[in-house]
Amino acid sequence: MSDKPAFVDPVIPKFWGQPVLRHLTKLQEMANVTGLPSDVQAQIQSCIDCVNAREEYCDNITLPSSTAINKLISKTEEHPWLHVYENRDIQWKVGPGMLTGQLEGSFLKTLVSMSNARRILEVGLFTGNSALAMAEALPADGKVVGLEISEYIGDFARQLIDQSPHGKKVEIRIGPAKENMEQLAKEGEQYDVIFIDANKEGYIDYYKIIMDNNMLAPRGTILIDNALHGGMAYLSEDLALLPGDGEGQTWSSQTSTSLCTMMTELVR
Repeated sequence: MSDKPAFVDPVIPKFWGQPVLRHLTKLQEMANVTGLPSDVQAQIQSCIDCVNAREEYCDNITLPSSTAINKLISKTEEHPWLHVYENRDIQWKVGPGMLTGQLEGSFLKTLVSMSNARRILEVGLFTGNSALAMAEALPADGKVVGLEISEYIGDFARQLIDQSPHGKKVEIRIGPAKENMEQLAKEGEQYDVIFIDANKEGYIDYYKIIMDNNMLAPRGTILIDNALHGGMAYLSEDLALLPGDGEGQTWSSQTSTSLCTMMTELVR
């Protein structure tokens, strides 16, 4: 999938987005401890390999990211986020696992290009991977407005985004997403694409602000990241959380309920 060294993310649990892989990995650990027959252990490994092969295949057939985006990803992975948090430069723990990544960035870029979008709102910027990917698909007069709650992260993103010739298409607004969205609504702003990728418990509020204030342009598109929420949107809590060690406890069932409600609202 990638020759880059693995990093330890201080926020996102390992395999968070893949509940089957979480359970298979735990099963493999248990099999090693209890000494299950080698053929059973081999079959467990084959299942894990199948899941990983799908991820590798998707990554390998995806067009490579631009030099600017690759540099942005590398700088984000190398940044001492835990130290930044402990130094109280940011209020919450964050980590490189919050990056959109090459595959999703390419997907977003394709959707923007196909829709002939000119104006994009991103709710939840982080270091700007997805914002820059979408900006690369916009015409010269296109614009991405990225909302980021942290001034430190917003400034960090600004430095990275400005290293791209498409960086001038990205505007960063600092502060709580809800307040920024309400201000944009007052200004009568409309967007062809709105990408929601922020705090999950706020998703419904963001969706309602968009729809109640006519912020989505005619034939516009709303994209919602992490809608399945690591399996918590469709699994019971005991299945969604990694068995045995409580990994994933930070992702509450309340958040899952909120996401399920929002998905219902979207299809009505």
